[in-house]
Amino acid sequence: MEGQSDRHILERVVSGDAPAFGELWDRHGDRILTHLLRVGESRADAEDLTAVVFLELWRHRDRVRFVDDAVLPWLIVTAQNVHRNAARSRRRYRAMLATLPPPAAVADPAEAGGDDDRVELVKRVLSASRGTDQDLAILTSVEGFTVAEAAQAVGLTESAARMRLSRLRTKIRSAASAAASLEGGTP
Repeated sequence: MEGQSDRHILERVVSGDAPAFGELWDRHGDRILTHLLRVGESRADAEDLTAVVFLELWRHRDRVRFVDDAVLPWLIVTAQNVHRNAARSRRRYRAMLATLPPPAAVADPAEAGGDDDRVELVKRVLSASRGTDQDLAILTSVEGFTVAEAAQAVGLTESAARMRLSRLRTKIRSAASAAASLEGGTP
């Protein structure tokens, strides 16, 4: 079967021999990929566009133009068209993005000034707490899960989770009061 022309292989595909399509891929896939790399596509885009070229071959399998019983010229022309379409799509996307207003400047919470001491205090109390209590605090306070959902996630009853969270809040308030009394301020 090695000596069969592309025309014969594609005729087999049209008559229902779907695995024959793989022979065309094996025969010409690398050549199309290389062509798309040469015209400036990134490796990832060239791989995707090669698949698109062969999708077009599948879609148009019954009306492909052959040159001396070879499908490669048709594949290369199709690759050029696919490349141009992808480039046009990228240009349109960039142009659309350029029309959007720039995002509003938002302060980075990690660089916020006044809350640093409070954040550090909460981190200290959490790090001294049990892992389950830390998980509960993160799930409810940071991730927005309900106490019932957080309790189920860590394997506790809802009432046990509420009790642990209450004790954790008490520890944080006590630590804040102690820190404020040392500094002579209010928590």
